[in-house]
Amino acid sequence: MPALTPSVAIAKFLEAAGTEFFFGVVGHGNWALLDALAGTRIRGVRARCEDHAVHMADGYWRTTRRPPPAVVVASGGPGATNLIPALAEAYYSSVALVALVGAGPSQWFDRGGIQEAYRSGPEEWVALARPVTKRAVLVNRPDTALEMFLRAYKEAITGRPGPVLVQVPFDIQATPTEIRAIPEPRAWTHVHPPAPAPEAVAEAAALLAGARRPLVVVSTGIASARAWAELRALAEEFGLPVCTTFAGKGAFPEDHPCYVGVAGRFGDEHSVAAARECDVLLSLGNRFTDMTTAGWTIYDIPKTTRLIQVDIDPAEIARVYPVEVGMLADARQALLALGPALRARGCRGEDHAAWLERIAGWRRAWEAKVAPLREKAGPPLDYAPLLDEAARAVRDVDPETSVLFDTGQILCYGPSFFRAASRHIQTNNGHFIRMGWSVPALIGARLANPGHPALAFTGDGSFMMTGTAVATAVEQGLPVVWMVMNNRSMVFERRMDRFYGKHVFCDYTLERTGEPWNPDFVAMAESMGARGMRLAKRSEVHAVVSEALRHPGPVVVDVDMDPASPVYNPVAFRYADDFGSRGLAAPAF
Repeated sequence: MPALTPSVAIAKFLEAAGTEFFFGVVGHGNWALLDALAGTRIRGVRARCEDHAVHMADGYWRTTRRPPPAVVVASGGPGATNLIPALAEAYYSSVALVALVGAGPSQWFDRGGIQEAYRSGPEEWVALARPVTKRAVLVNRPDTALEMFLRAYKEAITGRPGPVLVQVPFDIQATPTEIRAIPEPRAWTHVHPPAPAPEAVAEAAALLAGARRPLVVVSTGIASARAWAELRALAEEFGLPVCTTFAGKGAFPEDHPCYVGVAGRFGDEHSVAAARECDVLLSLGNRFTDMTTAGWTIYDIPKTTRLIQVDIDPAEIARVYPVEVGMLADARQALLALGPALRARGCRGEDHAAWLERIAGWRRAWEAKVAPLREKAGPPLDYAPLLDEAARAVRDVDPETSVLFDTGQILCYGPSFFRAASRHIQTNNGHFIRMGWSVPALIGARLANPGHPALAFTGDGSFMMTGTAVATAVEQGLPVVWMVMNNRSMVFERRMDRFYGKHVFCDYTLERTGEPWNPDFVAMAESMGARGMRLAKRSEVHAVVSEALRHPGPVVVDVDMDPASPVYNPVAFRYADDFGSRGLAAPAF
């Protein structure tokens, strides 16, 4: 084999690793990288902006949850800088992807050549990416480029998954090297996930065996470990109630008698009650954020609840609450170890029958309480009936549909009112919560789950930020559906009423008249080659969503939503008295 350039060597390695897709935007700094990738079997998808490309790779990983990750290709300077907010979303959601970024020629470094980040040092752009990636490196020699890439690639897919970035100067991309053979990918990148220490398993089993009111809470760590079957097996054998965070929604069958619901600031009242009453809590891949704990007010740890915290990242264990048992392990390995340990202690499913029935009683009361919310007829539509009917349409058309939730008012209702039919539920409401994530991410999710529809719920504010990704879906001929919840407002931010007695800067209006306004989303969709549909009443939801899911191409549904829709909270909590910097009252939130 003749000597290879770094671009060709990296492309051939990615091909050998089984990479299916690369997403990107062409720029003068990445020509050699794109040319090399175009010579492989890896399918390239052109994005309309670099952050779209990251979100597409993000949606792909969240759907597959296994290597190889997708690749993002960008040029240097402003093109690379467009990656940063999307990389931050991926980083804080534990999403593996590989970003290949170009740069100007290294022999011009520190001269301030076009698009060089030079004022603090020669080409210092990677410094922007380091806080929001697991690893970000600038390649400085052709003969070490492949090795540097291999180390970054391994970092992306081992331990807690995350994005990595490799910046390759233009001249180095195309310089022939002595590389003549591509290393076997598995030998360099495959690392078995960590199993828990035997002592931790014994301690955790003892706590669970003695619990009268145990509860399991899971988040994205279950998906990262692909431990859905193991979680269900443990819950069924030992009668353990399971709740999820919104980010973990779909990790456990929602029609299962052990399923408790979503606990947190937004979720189900019976889940919150179970969280407050449990005496032993087994947390699997869950970070205890303010969203999942209602400002750290739900769990009474360590006073009345003892915590077993399992995480693959040691930094997350005891970050928020003191632990009785801190177990450093992959979630699947932890579940596989806990089963035999509980069995050896004589634990049985019927041991917690009374506790499960108590939770079931809370569930029945909650369902009766919120039933009227699901029945609001519209127009305009409210969130509960929209999600209830849309979930029914998904179950009827294809339960394996990929469903994505963006941020905004939808996070108040999505956890409780959309009944998951499969594990293919994704949301960015875990930490960083970037608006508009779902619009391009839906493309990646559809490519990773071919043969099934893909549906995203996104607000009008979010859609306006990344809506040009519709053009990419049209180019690729993908059957995907965006439900654009159009209330002509950043409704979720209207909660500032509780602090100030009014809301400002939230509503989209015409300056001259004050009239609520948005572009015509149907016309926007049609101008990009997609189909546009409208929706305003509960009675129309099932038919419109079903038709959209069956359409052979992209669909944008303009959903006329009620801007006066209230925030739905299963639990009210107060901010600390000093939350306001000007002595503002600390209202229930």
